[in-house]
Amino acid sequence: MNRRTYVSVVAGVATLLCATSLRGVLEGWSWLPVVGGGVVVVTLAGIGARALRTPSWLQPVVGALAVLLYTTIVFGHDRFLGVIPTPATIVGLRADVSNAFADIAELAAPVPARPGILLLTVGGVGLVAILVDVLASVLGRAALAGLPLLGLYTVPVAVDRDGIGWLPFALGAGGFCWLLAAEHGTTIRRWGRPFHAGTAGAEPARTGGGSLVAGRLAIFGIVLAVLIPAGVPALSAEGLHSLFENGLPGSGSGRTVTAINPVTELRGQLTQDDPVNLLRVRTSDQQPFYLRLATLERFTGSGWTLRDMTAKQEARVRRGVPNVSGISGGTPTLSQQTSIEILGLTQSRYLPLYSNPSSIDVDGDWRFDRGSEAVFSTVDTTEGLRYRFESRRVNYSPGLLRDAAQPNPGDSTVKRYTELKDPDPSVKQQVAQIVAGKSTEYDKAVAINNFFSKENGFEYDLQTAAGTSESAIVSFLDNRRGYCEQYASAMAYMARIAGLPARVAIGFGYGTQQGGSWLVTSHDAHAWVEIMFPGIGWVPFDPTPPSGAGNTGDLSWVDGGVSDPGTSTEQTPVEQEQAAPAPSEEAAAPEPSDPAAIAAAKKKDEDKDEAWYEKVVPYLGWAALPVGLILGCVFWGSLRRHVRARRFAVMNGSGDATAAAHAAWDEVVDTLVDLNGQPVETAETPRGLSTRLRADGLDESAQGALTLIASAEEQARYAARVHAMPGLVEAVVTVRAALHQRSPRGRRVLAELLPPSTRARARSALLSLPAKARR
Repeated sequence: MNRRTYVSVVAGVATLLCATSLRGVLEGWSWLPVVGGGVVVVTLAGIGARALRTPSWLQPVVGALAVLLYTTIVFGHDRFLGVIPTPATIVGLRADVSNAFADIAELAAPVPARPGILLLTVGGVGLVAILVDVLASVLGRAALAGLPLLGLYTVPVAVDRDGIGWLPFALGAGGFCWLLAAEHGTTIRRWGRPFHAGTAGAEPARTGGGSLVAGRLAIFGIVLAVLIPAGVPALSAEGLHSLFENGLPGSGSGRTVTAINPVTELRGQLTQDDPVNLLRVRTSDQQPFYLRLATLERFTGSGWTLRDMTAKQEARVRRGVPNVSGISGGTPTLSQQTSIEILGLTQSRYLPLYSNPSSIDVDGDWRFDRGSEAVFSTVDTTEGLRYRFESRRVNYSPGLLRDAAQPNPGDSTVKRYTELKDPDPSVKQQVAQIVAGKSTEYDKAVAINNFFSKENGFEYDLQTAAGTSESAIVSFLDNRRGYCEQYASAMAYMARIAGLPARVAIGFGYGTQQGGSWLVTSHDAHAWVEIMFPGIGWVPFDPTPPSGAGNTGDLSWVDGGVSDPGTSTEQTPVEQEQAAPAPSEEAAAPEPSDPAAIAAAKKKDEDKDEAWYEKVVPYLGWAALPVGLILGCVFWGSLRRHVRARRFAVMNGSGDATAAAHAAWDEVVDTLVDLNGQPVETAETPRGLSTRLRADGLDESAQGALTLIASAEEQARYAARVHAMPGLVEAVVTVRAALHQRSPRGRRVLAELLPPSTRARARSALLSLPAKARR
């Protein structure tokens, strides 16, 4: 194995070792052989391309085609001859990628290695492997190869709350150090055999000592990097908001920074002595319900927390709000238009909204999180906002909820919202007694909700110690005194024990009516429970006693009363919408035409556009390669002709004789590179190159012209005074014609379309930029 092949193999191994960091993103290790196969394919493609003397600029393309072929064989559909992708293959792969993005939006890490997600992983790691191979094996810049290798760590570090762990870090760092050592050894061997200073014939020097010391330093550095962080306490986002509540700082294990936990905001608002005006709400709904900020869906032993909310630019609410409510077509709903003016809620990263929003008109970079249905921002706050939105409120009734389908325990969403690790045995026994004899999800939810009643000794008390941990929940169920935080946390905990998909919602009650608007203050801050019913969506339940601070709703579907809060059972949903007063000027006015018709027309247009897109995209992918090749030929060929014309202009001028000699010599050298495909040795003198070319069979006239050009270049390089030599232009034309005449036609065509000399000079110029910047 030669040294360049050795560097290529080490580059592939280093990439695969760094890829082990994805263990925090993907479940298990079943994905590693598939990803490793992609890295092996890239490595073999690079070695093969260099063995066939493929131009360096084309080698990444070879690697990309190898990855495409590999993904086609492993993941493709309807392949021609089992290996060649067809338009149907591209459509199938695109569907897998779309499913992968949907899974990423819905699932929490670590995600299962489904085909779409595995396809994205193979493509991403394959791209990194190509970059590492080119930088280390082609350009000889192993240190720069550390940048794409580092990119493999960005996803798990950003997603995994517990970090990637010491072992993947040590493996990746070791692989990178190995790559540096391999490339360094190759560079040393290019210099030749080193000797001790002294007499001629001295023995070669031993160079293993320096390498051994470097290797020991690398291992020592990796060990320190692993051991030192283990002794430094971490500071989690939750710890920031409760530094002195539950022990010393640094006891948390979080590695991600999120916005302030809404529970912290809730606690601070409720404990204020004087209420602060937060929102002014104008809505077409006669009996508005709770305004939701965010939901807490993750329960650990230390309490309820936010999920890691991320959203791409496509999730900006100005581009529309996806329908992820889970409401089926037969569920009765009421549409409502609402406008909100922010008064005192100035630093929130969450937008107060009613459930099931369908469109939002707001300034700033606000994005929709599909899992929690929350609208959040990492760059903007609610300070000074006025915004409008449309939403749907479900017309809940006991009959509707009792007849709902039972949740499927095997569904991934149900699993996520029923997850509890080793619940407290006493609470588990208590829940079993509460739901005994209850067969439907609705009856179990109502039984747990009604357990938190005055008859059972529960009282509202703001003086209760804060906390949503398992021990805090058990203490609350024992002393039965607390406020909405404890009530909601305890009910959601008990609901999950009963097998009900549940989460804690944080937001505000409906406030106090003032004319045509509702004023929401800090004392209206509230927490409640949402339980998912198939086909109906997230249904609110509120175990907090009505004597609590703020204005909260009377949930008629829990009490078995009317089907909608504050309305008569004799009034149908259609009559309610007709009787609802029009919103004020600041509210979002409904469209003059039928909204359903507008939505149907819009959906039809989108489907039409999507159908056109589906037909065109496969052919665009196939057309991209030839179009890119043609554009590349036009670019490089035009650039080469421009350089040649500029050199001839220098030679024709009567100015600098040195510049004319260099221009003539550079044109001859570049012509050689273009026709031979190999660079000219920089150590070869003009006279030596001239002698070699004459020996290769140049005719007599070409030999004389080449001698004139070489003499001019030697004079320009070494003479104290340079005299102009006439006839350089004619000499260059003669030598170029002779070199073209003895070259094959294919090589001549390639020299005109994709001249290697121009690409080599461009690459050298790019590589010299860092050195120029340092100077």
